[in-house]
Amino acid sequence: MKTITKFIFGFASLALACGSIAFAQVQFEPVIPADSAAKAAELGAPDGNPIKQTVAFTSGSRWDLTVNAMDKFGLVITGASFRKSPNSPFILVLYDGRLGEIFVPYHDNSHRFLDISNYDWPVLTLNPARFPAPRKIIGGKICKEVRDYLAWIITPDQVVPGNPPIDHDLFRYGQEVVYFSVLKAANYNYITEWTFRDDGTILVRGGSTGPKYNGADDTIGHTHNFTWRLDIDLNGAGGDSAYLTKHLEGVPAPLEATDNKHLISTEGGRVWDPENFNTLEIFDRTLQNGRGRPTSYELVPLRTGTAHYTDEPYTKKDFWVTRFNPAQILAVNLPDYVRDPQSTVNTDIVIWYTSTAHHESNERDEDRDTVPIIWTGFELVPKNLFDGTPFYP
Repeated sequence: MKTITKFIFGFASLALACGSIAFAQVQFEPVIPADSAAKAAELGAPDGNPIKQTVAFTSGSRWDLTVNAMDKFGLVITGASFRKSPNSPFILVLYDGRLGEIFVPYHDNSHRFLDISNYDWPVLTLNPARFPAPRKIIGGKICKEVRDYLAWIITPDQVVPGNPPIDHDLFRYGQEVVYFSVLKAANYNYITEWTFRDDGTILVRGGSTGPKYNGADDTIGHTHNFTWRLDIDLNGAGGDSAYLTKHLEGVPAPLEATDNKHLISTEGGRVWDPENFNTLEIFDRTLQNGRGRPTSYELVPLRTGTAHYTDEPYTKKDFWVTRFNPAQILAVNLPDYVRDPQSTVNTDIVIWYTSTAHHESNERDEDRDTVPIIWTGFELVPKNLFDGTPFYP
């Protein structure tokens, strides 16, 4: 088995301006926390072709990260640090983010493909002519695009008491930078997409496209189960803990509801329950915002269903939390990784999350020539990183 490798990310000071992206006055540069830097120094440089990116938004926020299109894994993010304003320090969020498995079982059990564990599919080289501006191909295999998104809306009659009055509607369009690469997996093309927003949010999606496995007349359904491995070093490698959040209806009274969270104290897996709105929330022991509230990042599922399989035990849980081990990179081995569970409290942890895209039997004629991309994924949403609504005037 090939172990994961990492490196100290010495981010470039030059912003890669694109579209409406522009430099803000830089007062802080990213500094990798000592424990994460020590881990990187021990493990050395990564495989592939790591490309450093500095994206400074007009809001004054900025991401410093490294993107890496790697055969077998697709687009890998090695290090992502966020600065919410020119007068704020950078916070390390993600140390390494990648796919740990893509499992494709067919409904009739004729095929059960493990596309990460059992294959070394190549990353597709992208023709720049096929990706016109504002898109840009970097490193030959990664598409980058900067674009706007609708962040929030408020009208004069909705202003919170105590805030300054406004005499017109306020709409904020935020900015985001999107990266994707393509794994060429026989008939399928797997899209691995990472989006970084100016409010600190990270959106991650996996998509499948391409002609059907058995040709245009194939009517056998199947699923694509994407499992991500997220080495989250929030404010550094040590001091992190994960909580499973729950929303409960009818507690304590029939028409009432409660929200709570439970510490995951040892390595293991958890099932996502749609009636409980489960998420995973990752805290650093000391990180807090200007109001003194603890800062966290919350993994919020974006999914249409859940698939658990008898012969693939790792799929029986949707969330897994393990203690960092550089040799543990394949999701299919998760039950073995936690056989002798260690503490996951205030330490260096890794989050694993599985989400399913379903291709039904007797597919649409719209899928006859090639299947339009079907997506699944999640968000990593900051909580109490800002002291109020991001970039409210």
